Amino acid sequence: MKRITTREIAAYALMLSMILALAIVEGLLPPLPMHMRFGLSNAVTMYALFFVGRRPAFMLAAMKSAFVFMMRGPIAGLLSLCGGVSSLSLIAALAIAMPGASYFTLSIAGALAHNIAQLAVASLLVSTNLLPVYLPVMIASGIPAGSLTAILLRAVMPVLKGVRGEKAEAPKTCP
Repeated sequence: MKRITTREIAAYALMLSMILALAIVEGLLPPLPMHMRFGLSNAVTMYALFFVGRRPAFMLAAMKSAFVFMMRGPIAGLLSLCGGVSSLSLIAALAIAMPGASYFTLSIAGALAHNIAQLAVASLLVSTNLLPVYLPVMIASGIPAGSLTAILLRAVMPVLKGVRGEKAEAPKTCP
């Protein structure tokens, strides 16, 4: 097992602080219909997945869910964890299966996976089948949310590369 350096710990802490700051900012925005959220902080976890590694990305998603658990309660924390893990898993699988896929495509797929996983868990928690009723709404909301996340990812890439000690500029092309 590889030892984590102090620099890596500091970079992970800064990424987590960005995730939490984006989650807080999103919480201050006016509510969307049916308590939907844009998932702005997912841009940082996607960055971690693409440029740092799967393990740190999933670790950051888990820590974000722990924060949600503490701030909004156990159900919100569980929904965050299930959505985050599902989203990152699908994005990682698609990035391997489709190496030329754009961040935009991967982000939308991740947002849809996030929404569907949360809807499935919510259906189990309330012992009802919410899928047929809410699935079209969740798909319709996942596309703009995933698009916004991809745009935000492009915006935060230079900052996050700087955090990791890399040359702080956006790449010329995105996969």
